[in-house]
Amino acid sequence: MAPDSPRQAQDPSALAAHTADIDAVASGRGAPETQPSSATHAPHVKLGRVERGGLSPAIMAIVERGVRRRPALAQGIDAEVQLEFEEGYPPVRVRFDQRDVLVEDGPTVAPDLRVKGALPDLISLMVTPLLGGLPSPINARGRAALGMVVLRRVRFEGRLGLMRRLIRVIRV
Repeated sequence: MAPDSPRQAQDPSALAAHTADIDAVASGRGAPETQPSSATHAPHVKLGRVERGGLSPAIMAIVERGVRRRPALAQGIDAEVQLEFEEGYPPVRVRFDQRDVLVEDGPTVAPDLRVKGALPDLISLMVTPLLGGLPSPINARGRAALGMVVLRRVRFEGRLGLMRRLIRVIRV
């Protein structure tokens, strides 16, 4: 670009428009698992109530990516999940049903699954390699994630099968 050439202003609505996924694939690894869009329609992910200092927009982005990449898994979940953070952020409620996924800040009355922990620990569960829907003991990151659960740095209350499905949907 020449130093005196005019820069074109970006239209903010164009930047926020729906785009195709761009996925980085680590060297030596195959393409990420995806499902053909014609096979299953992904549930629609919506952002609900956002509280001051809430994490629901960030959690929604993670959930939406997982739902688009693994629509059949996401469509099979009919449950309410509450994420609670030790750092004092408002809890995040994620409500799955056949057609929609609602992500919003605020507590839920009786979630099917409650996940508690520090934000970095919860994030590490999303990026750990899985084996059978659980962190893989074969991999160092998987063992570290299992250690967080054993040491109760991350705590689960509710249906274990739901936790396994949720991690499989939202993993990065």
